[in-house]
This record gives sequence, C-alpha cells and structure tokens, in this order.
Amino acid sequence: MAGEVVKLLLTDSNGAYLDLTAGLGGHLRALAADLGLSARLYGIDKDGQAVGRARKNLEAIGQLKGLRKASYADVDVVVEQFEDRQFDGLLLDLGLSSDQLDDPARGFSFRRDGPLDMRFDTDTVGRTAADLINALDEKDIAEILRLFGEERGAARLARAIVRERQKEMILTTAQLARIVTGIVPPPHQTKSLARVFQAFRIAVNRELDELQAVLPRAVALLKAGGRLVVITYHSLEDRLVKRFFQEEARGCICPPGFPQCVCHRRPRLKIITRRILRPTPEEIKSNPRARSAKLRAVERLPL
Repeated sequence: MAGEVVKLLLTDSNGAYLDLTAGLGGHLRALAADLGLSARLYGIDKDGQAVGRARKNLEAIGQLKGLRKASYADVDVVVEQFEDRQFDGLLLDLGLSSDQLDDPARGFSFRRDGPLDMRFDTDTVGRTAADLINALDEKDIAEILRLFGEERGAARLARAIVRERQKEMILTTAQLARIVTGIVPPPHQTKSLARVFQAFRIAVNRELDELQAVLPRAVALLKAGGRLVVITYHSLEDRLVKRFFQEEARGCICPPGFPQCVCHRRPRLKIITRRILRPTPEEIKSNPRARSAKLRAVERLPL
C-alpha cells in the first residue's frame, strides 16, 4: 500500500518523516521519490538483518539521515540520536516481510521447515518459539493460542503439543505443523496453522505490548498537523489501534449528566480514515500476502 502511505503521510514536501518499521526500506524509498531534497528521512527496525539490507538499498537516497536497529517501542529514546526530534509523519507497518517469511532459518512460516525461532531480533538473547512450546504448561500454551491466535481449538492443540513434547522436544516448524494438522481436519488446517504460528510469534516478540507502548509515544513525536499511518494485518492489532485512535480523538470524557466539563480534556488526534483502507484487487493479485492489510491514519491536532 505504498501509494496510499505516501498520499496520506506527506504533508510537507521538505519535512521530517520516520518509518518505525523500516524493513528493507521500501516505504522510505517511495517517500523519498515524492519529497524535496531538503526533506529528512529516518528509519528504525528491530530486525538487524533487515537494517543491514536497507542500508544498501537506500544508499543512494540523499534524504536519508538516520537508520537504526531498535524496537519501535523505544522510539522516544532512539530519536535522541537523530537531527530531528519532531516529525511531520510517522509510519508503522506491522506486517512480516517476504524475506522474513521465506527464510526457513527464521521459523515464521509453517510452509518451510526450520528452527522454531520467530524472533524479530536475533542478535540478542531472548525466548524463541521453541522455548515457549517446550517450557510452558498446557494452560499457558492454550492461553497464547486463544488470545493471540483467536484459535477455537486452543485447548485441544495445547494438549496435543504437551503430549508430543513428552516424546521428543518440539524444535522445528515441521514438527509444530504436523501436530496442528494431526488435530485439525483438512478444510480448516491452513487457517489454523496460520493462527497457531501467529500466536507464538506475537508471544515471542511481545508484539501487542510493544504496539500499546509505541502509539502514545508516536503521537508525542508528531508536529501539529503531522500524521501517523498504521498498517495492521490481524484483528488484534487493528482493534488496539482503532480503540487508541478513537480515545485520542475524543474531547470531554465527563459523565453525560455533568452540567459543564470539569475534565478539560482536549482531543489530540483527528481521524483521517473514517473507514479502514484495504489493498486494491490489483495489489492483492501482485502480492497475495497483502490481502489482510488494514490501513488507518490520524493527524495531530494543534498542541
């Protein structure tokens, strides 16, 4: 959805823009093409491999002023290293890249056999999906599948995982996929596999916690009139973003019976996309993985 991102995000052709999930640099490249030469572009990403490749992909982009390996949840600390501390636009694209999905060593896909890693940041010590699957009790595994995967068969799948790991440790994506397909009947296998892998990925990377942390920090970094664009890929993320935007776009929160406002609360955001934007049929045809994308945009009101 690069075209929609550029259209919604750019308010000043010579402004400062920050991509909180820079990936391989695709959105930064698209922004640079529509910006003036004095504009400043910045990017951060938790995936060190992606940052390394983005540096090469963007080396000819003169507007690029900073690219750092970091979690977007730490953006308020990271921007202290940048020339700009306030921005005309921020982008948060929460999807996995094709490079991440297609690399068996990362463990994100049930279609490719590899180690059950699923960490975005493989440079630091942290729990992998295999660690969770082999250490958590049945109740906690079921909770992960239920909360983060919205999987109806969470209890049965958790029971099967615990039963299988008693025979041998579950260390590969193929092993986990076999457990799921052994429990879920064929018409529903692919969707259940996607939900199970999504659930463990979210748990490993604490994605919802980090999303909750970054949203208020991102708003605080916007100039008046600056915009925040967020692209989500599943209902848990979208609900969280939608709720945050709605709360920040509200004014008075006093009870309806109060004769006058005593909270003095002013809205911080104006919602730009009253309805979520989705990829066009043409984009989905060229990139089927984009089919679940949902885009929302807001604008920072005067401070």
